[in-house]
Amino acid sequence: MRIGEVAKLSGLSSRTIDYYTQCGLLTVQRSSANYRLYSEDILQTLERIKLLKNQRLSISEIKQVLQVPENKEIEPIIYEVQDEIDCLQKKLAVLEERLKNAPQDEKKRVRSMIEQKLADVMTLLTML
Repeated sequence: MRIGEVAKLSGLSSRTIDYYTQCGLLTVQRSSANYRLYSEDILQTLERIKLLKNQRLSISEIKQVLQVPENKEIEPIIYEVQDEIDCLQKKLAVLEERLKNAPQDEKKRVRSMIEQKLADVMTLLTML
């Protein structure tokens, strides 16, 4: 596929795809007319890159992840965890709005509870 088709199917701009190619995240071949040609599996790779970027990984970290063969058992779990993180971020935004006019001691109590839970989550993540 040419870059324009990949861009259309992936929802990314040609410029973004070109950037990922320059960074070594994507492989490309050249046609005899010097067009960039991408294989069909490029769309799956781009979906993985989107997921990893949503997890706030840097380009170099994404490159390392892409070098490891995709694990069909682990990959769905990553999507589930990302969905849970997104849900928690929304709940935190709602809580933040509710606490906007709350007394200072209530804000401190809630912040302390959240910090403890986040510490527990970070401990779990370091075990992975």
